[in-house]
Amino acid sequence: MQLLSPSPLVDLSYRPDLHILVMRWLNTVEEAEAKRIYQAVEVTAEDQECRFWLIDARRRPSFNATVTQWVFEELAPNVVGRFGGPLHFSYLVSPEHLAGAQEFLRTHVTPHRAALPYRLHYATDEGTATQWLVQAQTVPTAQ
Repeated sequence: MQLLSPSPLVDLSYRPDLHILVMRWLNTVEEAEAKRIYQAVEVTAEDQECRFWLIDARRRPSFNATVTQWVFEELAPNVVGRFGGPLHFSYLVSPEHLAGAQEFLRTHVTPHRAALPYRLHYATDEGTATQWLVQAQTVPTAQ
């Protein structure tokens, strides 16, 4: 189901059959615009009662550490209280960015996993990204 996009720089849809919110970055954005878009997506996710997000970042070639930190340290904790469980982010990245993403996962996420308000996954193909989100829905919320 196509949703109203908060910006021409992102395509937003909801897969009711899989209960997954799909956000596709169409280009690089400035920090303030990225935060505004994520906040609009948060509202859409709340409307759909969906805490499983597939974020296609393959067309967004740059990595912004400030936005990433804001998403994981501010946005996710604010959202998790309304959803009754952690957010699940499955990022679809290019093969060139996968090693850096996995390093971030290994050093910043995995050691603190139990205490974090989100779960994080990286993949280079949409099938793998989607499957991880579908499987995450079968895991009890307390984990």
